[in-house]
Order: sequence, then structure tokens, then C-alpha cells
Amino acid sequence: MMPRRPPSLESVGSVGSPIDPRFRKKVAVVGSGSAGIAALWALNRSYHDVYLYEASSRLGGHTNTVTWRNGKYETRVDTGFIVLNTATYPNFINFLKRVKVDTVPTEMTFGVTRDHGLFEWAGTSLDALFCQRKNLFSPRMWRMVFDIFRFNQFALDLLMVDDENDAAAMNGDSVGAKREETIGEYLEREGYSDGFRDDYLIPMTAAVWSTSPDKCTLDFPAVTLVRFMWNHHLLTTVSARPQWLTLKKCGKSYIDAVMSGFPSNHLFLNTQVTQVTSEEDGRVRVHAHNGKSDVYDHVILATHGDQALRIIETSATREEKDILSAFQTSENSVVLHSDLSLMPASTKAWSSWNYLTMSSPSTGKRNIDQVSLTYNMNILQHIPRETFGDVLVTMNPLHQPNPDTIQGSFTYRHPLYTPAAVRAQKLLPRIQNKRGISYAGAWTKYGFHEDGFSSGLHIAQDHLYAKLPFQFVDSTYSRGRKPSLGLGDLLVRLVILLIQVFVIRVLERIIAAAQRHARLSSPSLRTPAARRAASTTPTPKQTGPSFGGAPSMEEICATTGWGGQPIRAHGPDVDYSEDGLASRLVPVTSSPRIRVTFSSSVSDVLPWKFTPQQREVRVLPGETALAFYTATNNSDQDIIGVATYSVTPGQVAPYFSKIQCFCFEEQRLNAGETVDMPVFFYLDPDIVNDVNMRGIETVTLNYTFFKAKYDDNGKFKAPVPFRESA
Repeated sequence: MMPRRPPSLESVGSVGSPIDPRFRKKVAVVGSGSAGIAALWALNRSYHDVYLYEASSRLGGHTNTVTWRNGKYETRVDTGFIVLNTATYPNFINFLKRVKVDTVPTEMTFGVTRDHGLFEWAGTSLDALFCQRKNLFSPRMWRMVFDIFRFNQFALDLLMVDDENDAAAMNGDSVGAKREETIGEYLEREGYSDGFRDDYLIPMTAAVWSTSPDKCTLDFPAVTLVRFMWNHHLLTTVSARPQWLTLKKCGKSYIDAVMSGFPSNHLFLNTQVTQVTSEEDGRVRVHAHNGKSDVYDHVILATHGDQALRIIETSATREEKDILSAFQTSENSVVLHSDLSLMPASTKAWSSWNYLTMSSPSTGKRNIDQVSLTYNMNILQHIPRETFGDVLVTMNPLHQPNPDTIQGSFTYRHPLYTPAAVRAQKLLPRIQNKRGISYAGAWTKYGFHEDGFSSGLHIAQDHLYAKLPFQFVDSTYSRGRKPSLGLGDLLVRLVILLIQVFVIRVLERIIAAAQRHARLSSPSLRTPAARRAASTTPTPKQTGPSFGGAPSMEEICATTGWGGQPIRAHGPDVDYSEDGLASRLVPVTSSPRIRVTFSSSVSDVLPWKFTPQQREVRVLPGETALAFYTATNNSDQDIIGVATYSVTPGQVAPYFSKIQCFCFEEQRLNAGETVDMPVFFYLDPDIVNDVNMRGIETVTLNYTFFKAKYDDNGKFKAPVPFRESA
């Protein structure tokens, strides 16, 4: 039976009037982040007796305002919660108006810098987008720009669906809930470029959610991601963007406004709640780390989801454990400093948010599995640079700033926005307001300040009947469930389609055809190593190496596939003529595509940087593919290097055939020189007929560069390939 709703605050008279004890509750709020402060503010306007627990020595959680000093000058600066906007923060903005906390407009711009400035762009202006003029001639860069416009328009079509899947998930119907297409599958289906994925989408989502790129996986449901981006105006159509704001006197000003007049004997700072248990009479006991405990009629756990589970774990139901276990957090370190080495190298690329990343030599990824983001507080909070110098807040710095520039270090935890968490959010109502416990926090929705604040207001209003001085707004669908496209959007879509069909696709086909024709028709493009391998391959009339000398180690490996070494083509009866090779390059369309990933490494004594340009490709057996690696000589001397290669799993090596590559040959790089190195390959069609190859979905091609060695006579000594395990 639902509890009878108590009378409103107005009906019981002013403060001090008699209150029916049946409706007055003793309430504990655990946590003073945005959710806890919101619940406290709303309940302060009710007849309930409210207490606040905070494990830290200060209130506010991510709302952390500190002092910045530059000589004799001081100013306040925020290090956690910084900005809001007029479109997706309706409840927080209404609250600020009620407590008379002013906001001022600010800028929200975004930029990316990789490998200490080797690649940079920013969305501030066209000049900032091409702050590196070399990118004006980069097809990858232009394709990224085109795909941004295309994604902003056509990804919205994913939202033109009904809500049957949500309804099935809400009811716990795993059968009725259809499998959602992932964002990775969507990008592949629609043919989006690697540049768009690695240089825009992954950095953007990692920065927005303060989550490392490995957590912003391509396995995330496409509809959920697009709905989030649409709702938060990250997908721009012809319609205008909302105005971004920051608090005029920094974030702490709204905390102070709420706590003004709150009784000090109801506030427990430095008091960590370790456990919440149920009493026999239906009330709830709160246990603190200092051994003290108290009983309450209702408890609001305004903590992270994983913290809430730890607090209730000893008395939690199976359903509570199942739902709350899906919520996780990541720990992020934040440094307040003025070290410009954690900003883009080009000042033209300086933005409000500056995403910093490095290529990963070990995995070949263009974004290492760490989100590093520098907030330019001079821009965001209008801090005059000429008076206070450079004021920067960097989350997870790639390297520690100069100690002389650091004015504070902090640690914040952010909710991980994962597919499992999204599914669990839909089930949260099933455990809310049960056993006298409610859950609030940014993790209950998208993870932003408005989400946390609104969840606190919602709990106070719906579970404890607090009356808000404004109409509560559910901002989940602040722009509506489905986009409404105008004539301008339709015209933009038409232009994008015309460019895609008559420019992008035509150019891609011309380039692909030219590359394939050049490599299949010109024997001069085949490497000497490939020719040597071909000359030692047994034929029906030849059962051993050709006369004239023993084969080298790489020749044996390239011929037999020993040690995980790819061979030039598969089988003892291979025809290496132009027609023979072309006859094998017939894609097996009935076979699923095989994922080929690329990795690289460099010998400790070789001062080179060597990375694949792409993370992976997906190919059919018999289909050619072209990949590129990039090598840079970071030393001040000319150096000759040589590469070896291997394939894993090892049993795939006999079917991994390379038409052209750079291995086992001397590669001379001048001091500071950067070169692109192509690999042209295919998986032999015979792989589909080998029962030992069944179940293999991923193949990895690895190259390792060594410094070239020579014998006493000055003759080049090729490195001995190492054996890979299967």
C-alpha cells in the first residue's frame, strides 16, 4: 500500500506551527555533492528534521573552489564543476535564481593535441582547425571534417525509433529487449573514417565523461550515445547552440547560499558513513567510521553508485546488488598549475577544453588509454592573464607539471557511463524508496552537475514530498525524444550526400584502383625480400632452395611461415606470375570479415618512434588491404634501421600473404625525418577451407624495428626473427 501523501508545508502553517508527527521524518543525507546539496536545500523548505553526513573536511564534492595566487594578486578558481548551459541545466538554473547566485557567459571550445603537438586542431575557428598548415593537404583531416558534418546530421536518424526497447528493459525483459547496434558497428556500417573516430569522436566522448578512451569503447549503444550528444547540443544542426555560463563568484557561492543558517549540530564533516542497516521497526540505522550510529526514518545516499552498494551491502537484497553493481567510477587526478607544456603547442589551437593524448606504440592506438584534459581557466572563468598569469586545470596530466607552477592537487571520482550502467539506470526505480533508502547522484543519468542536482530534488519531492518553488523539469529529453529537422537541415543533408556520392566515393575508388593496379602490374614495386622469398619457394619440379647458396633466415620464415612469419603466398604450387597472383585475389564474400590489428615496437637502442597509422582493418579472405606505419628518427643523427615482423595467432601465418612491405631491408632515416611505410597484404582464400582456422576472428600483424648491424666486412646482417606463440 502506498503511503498517504502528507499535507503541504502551507497547510501546516508557518515554522513553529504544530505538525502532525506522522508526517515529520528524521532524514539523513549522506554526501554533500550536487545531489546531496540539492536534497538538503529542498528538504530545508519542508517540515522534516534533516542531517548531513560528509566524509571530507569540506562540502561540495566536485564543486571545489580554491585560491589562486600570483604575486600580490589573488582570485578564486574552480577545479571540478566549472560550466553549465541554458538548455540542459533547467533545474540548477532555477535554483540559482532562487538563491540569488549570479552567472556570466563563457566560451566552450574544444581542441585536440597529440604527441606533444605533432598533430593538433581546434574548433574555435577555421584558422584554429588548420592551425597546422600541413593539414590543409591531409586527406585524413579533410575526411574528418566532412564526417563531423555528416555525423552531426545523419546520426540523428538513429533517434527516429520508438521506445519498445526501453519498455522491455524497464520490465526486466531481456528477451523482449532487442540487441542495440553499437557505435562501432554504426560507424563501420556507414563508412566513417578512422580520422573521425580517433581524432574527434573518441577524444570528445572521453573528455565529456572524464573517462579514458578504453572505457569510451566502440561497444557503446549507438542510440544512447547519439541521444546524449543530441540532448547536450554536441550534435549541431542548423539550429543555434545554447549559451554556456559559469558562476560569477565560482561554485562555492551556491554551497554557501544553501548552508547559510543550517544548524551546525546537524552537520557531520569528516564523518564517513560505512554502513546502513535496517531496523526491525522499518527505520534505518546509519553507522559512521568513528563507531557512532543513529537511527533515521529515511536515508538519502547521495554518493556514487558503487559507494552506495558498499554502504548497504550487508543488508542489501539480491535485486539491489544486481542493479547497483553495474555502476562504477574512475579516479582522476587534477592539478592546478601554469605549465604551458600541458597546452597545445600552437597558441591558435588553445581552447577552453584541450584534449591531450599520445599515440600508443605498444597497441597502435592513436589515443592512449588515459584521458588528459587541460581546462583553460583564463577563458572559462574570465581570469585576466596579464594579472594572474596562465591559470590551468589539468586532469590526469600526461606528465607532471613543473613543480614551481603547481598551486594545488586534487582527486575526483567520475561515474563510468557504460552500456551496463545505462541498462541499470532503467531499473533503478525498482529499488528506489524501498526499505527507507533512496539513491541520488549524477550517475543516475548522464553524469553531469544538472543530473546530480536534479536527482536530489527529485528524491526530496517525490519520496519525501518537499515542495519546490519552481516546476521540476526532467531534462533527460530537454530537446525532445526525436529531432525536428527544418528546411535548412534538409538542404545541408542534400549537400552532404552529393559530396559523399560524387566526390568522396569516386576519389576513394580511383585511389584504391590505382594502388591495386600499380602493385599487381608492376614487378618493380615488389621488394627484393619478396623476390628472394619467391625464388626459394618449392615448385613441383623443385623441392628445395634455388641453387647458388643457402637461404637466409627471413627467406626460410617467409617461405614456410615458421615463427609466425607471414609468407608471400600460400601453398607449394603457387603461381607467382602476375596472372597467378591476381587469380588468388578473389574475395570470399560468403566468409565473415576478419579483423586485422596492427602493433609495433622499437628496440631500446634505436631512438625512433614507430607506430601504425590505423588501429585495425576488416578484410575478407582474398581481399587486398593497404596499411601504413609511420617511423620518425628522434635523434640528431642519420640512422639505418631494419624491421622484422610476425603474425599472431601463429597458425594464421601461412595464410597471411604480403605483396609489398618494408621488412628485412635497410631503412635509412635522416635526423628528425618522418616517413610513411606501406604494407600491402591479403589473407589467402584457402584459410576458409582449413578446419584449424575456424573460430579465428582477429589477426595481429606486428613489426619490430632494430638498429641495423654489419659484419666485419661491412655486409648487412639481417636480424633473426623471433618466434611468436600462438
